[in-house]
Amino acid sequence: MRSQIPMLNVSLHVSPAFTGRILVYVKNGVVISENPIGEEEIIASPRTITEMLERAGYCITPINKG
Repeated sequence: MRSQIPMLNVSLHVSPAFTGRILVYVKNGVVISENPIGEEEIIASPRTITEMLERAGYCITPINKG
């Protein structure tokens, strides 16, 4: 017998006509914040952004904070 994974039902504050992606932050099963993501926007870690820039031909060097 397979155990079921608990499901979380959330309410999002968007227009019924909304179509798109939403970034949702959930803490202890409660939606803390939500933010629509524009078509031109991406969500990525700094490491991924750096890799994307390097693949596009940019040279990434750290800044000396001395």
